[in-house]
Amino acid sequence: MEGKTLDKKTRNLILFLFLIGVFMGSLDTGIIGPVLPSIEQSFHLTSRESSWIFTLFVISFMIGSPVMAKFSDFYGRKKIFIFDVILFGIGSCLIASSISIEAIFLGRIVQGFGCGGIFPVAGAFIGDGFPLEERGKALGILGSVFGISAIGGPLVGAALIPYGWNWCFTINIPIAIFIILFAWYILPSAENDRKLKIDYLGIIVLSLLAVFLSYGLNQIDSSNFLSSLLSIKVLPYLLMFIILIPIFLRIERRAEESIVPIHMLKNREISIACVETLCYGIIYSSAIF
Repeated sequence: MEGKTLDKKTRNLILFLFLIGVFMGSLDTGIIGPVLPSIEQSFHLTSRESSWIFTLFVISFMIGSPVMAKFSDFYGRKKIFIFDVILFGIGSCLIASSISIEAIFLGRIVQGFGCGGIFPVAGAFIGDGFPLEERGKALGILGSVFGISAIGGPLVGAALIPYGWNWCFTINIPIAIFIILFAWYILPSAENDRKLKIDYLGIIVLSLLAVFLSYGLNQIDSSNFLSSLLSIKVLPYLLMFIILIPIFLRIERRAEESIVPIHMLKNREISIACVETLCYGIIYSSAIF
């Protein structure tokens, strides 16, 4: 499908499909905020412990985004997009039916990994099959839906609290099934002769970066910021994160099939977009917690 422009009807159906997928994924990033107190009460958790429900999702999302995007280059957008939605649905099932906090943690990891792939694969699909003059508009629509559903997530979560926190994740299951069936029917397949060369070392170091940064930030006590920042629970992990950054950049520059295309950061517009995304993530996460 890469390099072949699709007809207008097919493009509209595909865009509609991706809008549903992005809506489902981004809705779940914000829906957790209002239901955290209910989950804490159900499993007798402290606020520090329950924050891992969000943090684990973010970690796996950070890892899943570049990994799934790269895999889609080799296995095809359709297969990986459907696989991502399946992962998200499985994660939702695990959480909705969980009887322990460990099951919720596992479900959020699976959810985050699948959700992390939905966004970049959808964007890559648009880049492959949409004419140049329509790509910006399509990506803009996806971005607006992401923003709307991220705002709507807490509202939906608050509305579902009277019915039980499980319903915040149960509603994802029929949506995921619909997306899978619709994607199987409407998304064009593409054969790929490229041999997959997985950047295992890059994936490992990227995972460590995500874990060290997320764990370190999660252990900071906002009421005693400076002391906690310099404590043994925080400082070593943040230092490891800083140390691994140049190592990761070096690995990716040398990798034949890098998991993160570092060279693209030389593009001023892409660099600005990355900074803006970082700022959005900080503000959005702060609003939840």
